[in-house]
Amino acid sequence: MKGYLVVSRGTTEPDIRERYLTELELLIEERNEGLPVRRAFTNPEIRRKVRELTGENVQGVKAAMFSMKEEGVTDLYILSTHVVAGEDYRRMSEDLSGCASLFNSIHVSRPLVEEGNDFDLCARALHSVFGERVGDDCLILMARGFDDPDTEEIFEKLERTVAERFGGKAYISTLNGRRNLTTVLMDMRRQGRSGRVVVAPFGFILGDMGYHIAGGENSYEDRLCNQGYETEIIEEGLGIHDAFLRLYLKHLYEA
Repeated sequence: MKGYLVVSRGTTEPDIRERYLTELELLIEERNEGLPVRRAFTNPEIRRKVRELTGENVQGVKAAMFSMKEEGVTDLYILSTHVVAGEDYRRMSEDLSGCASLFNSIHVSRPLVEEGNDFDLCARALHSVFGERVGDDCLILMARGFDDPDTEEIFEKLERTVAERFGGKAYISTLNGRRNLTTVLMDMRRQGRSGRVVVAPFGFILGDMGYHIAGGENSYEDRLCNQGYETEIIEEGLGIHDAFLRLYLKHLYEA
């Protein structure tokens, strides 16, 4: 029997889990009637907080795999909601490798952006979602980012591809990588960018990136306003948009 496991970093917010993850799981269920669809969070701290706040026991990847084995799943399909193969994706891959013998086969979707035409398809989806809202102004995508050369290279390539769709006025800034907001602001000043900037999170779920993007002191909103930019913040993750759900499902069925 086939079974599907939706893997994400996780979030402590019940309404966000309902709005993003439950909706995605329902889409998979509709296309695979009668087959089990479960979820797992890769981040142990988020799992702990969810348990403390709500009593809900969201499993990690290994525990979810053992549970699905007990349900009778023989062929496991993993949908990763990660945008790049960073720390959380690698943690998931290690857990999968350790439990591979439980199943006849394991099929793992790649992250949103990894290879080939992923970059162009993602850029098209971003333009379809944000193009009208951004108009002739600037777009900054805020990603979590990771301090390693491979993911840095992916973000840099994606930035170039997205910028082509937005008339050269699109940037990707990472919270934890080399391409931080200070670097992006330097590029914008050097290119003479002024006026309005739209800032959106580059992640399936907004999650704790919301604390960095808006409102508080030293947030993206605060720093951009202090630099004289008219700033519009989009406080929703990519997983709310059909254009990105289609890409994630495409990766799942290609796995």
